[in-house]
Amino acid sequence: MAKTNSVLPLMVVMAVSSVASITAMAADPSSKTTSAASRSLVKGIKVLPDKAPDCSSLRSIVETVTRDCKTNDEKAIALYNFMRLTHYHRAYPSEPGGIPVLKEINCYGWSLCGGLHAEQSALWREIGWDWRFVGWPGHTTVEAFYDGRWHYLDVFLKFYAWMPDPRDPSKRTIAGQDDLAANPQALVFDAFVVDQARKVAYAKGNEFDLFGEKANAQAPAFLTCGDDLKGVVDGVKHRNRVGPEPGWAGMRHSTGSYSADVNLAPGFALTNRWDKADGAWYWADSKIAPCHTCGDKEIRNSPEKGPIAEPYLGPDWNAESYANGTLTFRADLSRASGLNSFESIENAAFKDGALVVVDPAKLGQAVVRLQSPYLMTQATGAADGVDQFEISTDDGKSWKAADLKDFGRSVAGQVAMLARFNFKDRLQNVRLDVTVQNNPFALPYLSPGRNVIEVSTADAAALGDSQLVVTYAYRTGSRRKSYEQLCLEGKELARAHDASWDAQATVVQKTFTANELPARFTIDVPTPKEAYPVFPRMLFVRREVVAKGQSALSLPDGAKAPITRPNDELKSLPNPLMAGTQPAPARSIKPVKTTSFNLPSGQFVDASGATPTTDFLKWPKTSNESVPSLAYVIAAELPELPTLKELAAARLIVPATRAHPKGSTKLGVVALRSSIAQAERIDFKKLGDTLGAAIVPTLADNAPSWSPPKELSIDVTRYLKSIVIGEAKHHGFALRVIPDRSVDEGWTVRVHVPQSPAVRLEIDTYSK
Repeated sequence: MAKTNSVLPLMVVMAVSSVASITAMAADPSSKTTSAASRSLVKGIKVLPDKAPDCSSLRSIVETVTRDCKTNDEKAIALYNFMRLTHYHRAYPSEPGGIPVLKEINCYGWSLCGGLHAEQSALWREIGWDWRFVGWPGHTTVEAFYDGRWHYLDVFLKFYAWMPDPRDPSKRTIAGQDDLAANPQALVFDAFVVDQARKVAYAKGNEFDLFGEKANAQAPAFLTCGDDLKGVVDGVKHRNRVGPEPGWAGMRHSTGSYSADVNLAPGFALTNRWDKADGAWYWADSKIAPCHTCGDKEIRNSPEKGPIAEPYLGPDWNAESYANGTLTFRADLSRASGLNSFESIENAAFKDGALVVVDPAKLGQAVVRLQSPYLMTQATGAADGVDQFEISTDDGKSWKAADLKDFGRSVAGQVAMLARFNFKDRLQNVRLDVTVQNNPFALPYLSPGRNVIEVSTADAAALGDSQLVVTYAYRTGSRRKSYEQLCLEGKELARAHDASWDAQATVVQKTFTANELPARFTIDVPTPKEAYPVFPRMLFVRREVVAKGQSALSLPDGAKAPITRPNDELKSLPNPLMAGTQPAPARSIKPVKTTSFNLPSGQFVDASGATPTTDFLKWPKTSNESVPSLAYVIAAELPELPTLKELAAARLIVPATRAHPKGSTKLGVVALRSSIAQAERIDFKKLGDTLGAAIVPTLADNAPSWSPPKELSIDVTRYLKSIVIGEAKHHGFALRVIPDRSVDEGWTVRVHVPQSPAVRLEIDTYSK
C-alpha cells in the first residue's frame, strides 16, 4: 500500500501538468510550438455479472468457470462445458503466426478438433494440469492428467465417459482413452443409451427423463452433432499419442502481445452485441461467412449450452455464427481537456470548440488510437475540416491514405490502429465508428433471477473528472411449460419450445465517477409467477468513458427501464456450466406390474390414396424417389390409463416377419394429428411426430422369414404420460419406416409385418 500511495500523487501531478500545457497552448493559437497531447486512458475496464465467465484472461476464465467445483473431475467438466458454450465446429480460423487461444475465444468462437482441443488444453495448463494430444484417423483429441491418471474429454465430438474408481470419494472418475480402448463394451456401448428421437446419447441412468415427478434437465447430452459411439471406440483403438504441444493447428497457448483488456479514453465507447451485422465478419482467406454447419443441433438438446443460447433461435436465425460490436470515438472539443482523448496533436491548438492550426504553413495533425480486444471488420468516420485522412496498422511506422467515410477494408482483422486527421485550418465534429467481431457467448451475459454486476478498472484515478457509463440491453422472457412437461411431450430441452421473449428492450444504465469505483449493482431478471424462467435474450453491453459535460450514446428506440410486476418472482436456473458435474438423481426402484392390451386391427395406407397390395412398410429417402410411402394405421382408442404417479413405462409391441437384406430399418410409431374414419383415405399430413422407434436388423434374401414373428418394442412412455396430464389427445397410431442414413446406410429399406399384425400395448405400473 505504501508504494501505491507514493506513486499516485506523481501520476496526478503529471496529468494536471499535461492539461495545463495544452490549455496554455490553446491560449496562444499563434504559437508555432508542436506538442503531443497526453492521452488519458482508463485501463482494464471490467463489467462482470456474478454468474458469467470472465474472459479477460485464461486465468480469469479458469477461476470463474470452476468457482463452484469441488473436485478435479468437476473442474474438467465445467471447462468442457465452457468450451461447448463458447464454440461451435467450423474450419480453422487462421492468422499469420497463429492465433493466441485467448484471442480466439474472444474474437472467433469456432474451429475444428485440433484447434478446439488446443484451447481446452490451454485452460488445463492454466489450472496446472499436464496434457497430451492424441491422434485418431482424421481427428485430433487431447487428454488431461490429474489425480494421477489421464482423462479424455472431447469438445469436438461432445463426449466423455465415466469409469469406476474406488480411490475417489464418488467411486468414479472420467475415463482416459486407454481405459476406453481396454473396455469399450462396459465403458461405452453398455454405459450410454441413444435417444433415437432426439438423436443424442445419454449416460445410462442419466437421461433427460422424469425421475419420479421431476425432470432430469441437467442430464448431459453427448454426440449432439451426429457422431456415434462406434466412432468413439474405433478412434481410441487406433489412437496415436503425440505429446504435450503448446498449441495445435495454428492455435497457440501463449497469449503473446494480445490483450483482452478494455481500455478507453474519454469520448470512447465499446458496445458488444449478441447479434451479427450483415457482412461484418473476418475470417482470413475465407470467401464464406463463418457458421455452424450443424444448425441448432448442439443447442436444442444441451443443458451445457442450450438454455443460454436458445433465446437466439428464431425465424431469422439459422445457425451459430459471428456477432458484432462497435468501437465508437466522439471527440469532445467543447473544452481543452478534450484533447486528452487523442494519441497526439501536432501544430494545432484548442480554440472555440475546434482544433485550430498554429502554423498555417504546415498541416495540423490529430491522431486517434482505436483499440479493443476484438477484430475490426468495418469502419466509418466523419469530421469537419479534414483535408486528408490516413491510417496506420503498424503503430505509426507507416501511413496509408484512406477514405474516412469507409476505411474498413484497410483495417479488417486488426485489433488496434491509428487514425490521422490532417487539416489546413480547423478540425471539429470528429467521430469514428469501427465494427468489431466478438464471440457472443464469451460476453458477460445475464441470467434469470438476480445478477450482481461488478464494475472495476485497473486504475480508477485515470478516469479523472470523466464518468464511466455501463449499459445493459436485453429482452426478458419466460416459458409456459415446465421441463417436466417438455420431457413428457418428448420435446428438446432448449429449442425455445413454449417460450417467448419481449419485443421491447429493457435497459439498465449506471454511471460511475472515479471515487465510486470499484462498484457493484444488481440487475433483476424476473419471471411471472405462473411461468418458468429462461435466460434473457441479450442485446448489448456497453462501456463508455464520457467526458465531463458529454452525453452518453443513445439507447435503443422504445427501450424501457426494468419493471417489476406484482406477480413477478426472481426464479433462477441451474448454472449450465455445472451440468454433468453431479451424479444423476436416484430413480425410485419400485416393483412394477405389466398389463398387455391387444389393439384392434388397422389398415395399410398409401400416400397416393390407393389401397396397398403389399404387407410391408417402406418410405422414400428423398422427395423425388419413386418409392410409395406405405404406413399401417391403427385408429383405436386407448384403454383407461393409470395416473402419472402409477405409470412407469409403456411400449408398443410390433411383429415383423422379414427385413431388408442390406441395411437395418428404422421402424417408427407416430401419433395421428386428428381422428380418421374406417376405410377413409388417409391424408399423410395427419401423421404426426415420431413417438419412438425400433431398429429392425437385416435379414438375408435366402434366410427364412421370422416365425414366429420377431417382436419389436417401441417406447411410448412419454406420449402416454402427456395424455395423462392433458397435454396431448390420442387419435390413433401409425407405423412407418423412418429413413435414417446412420441406421440404414442410405438404402431404401423396408420391413414386412403380418397382413393383420397383432400389435399390442404393454403398460408397466408401479405396484402399490
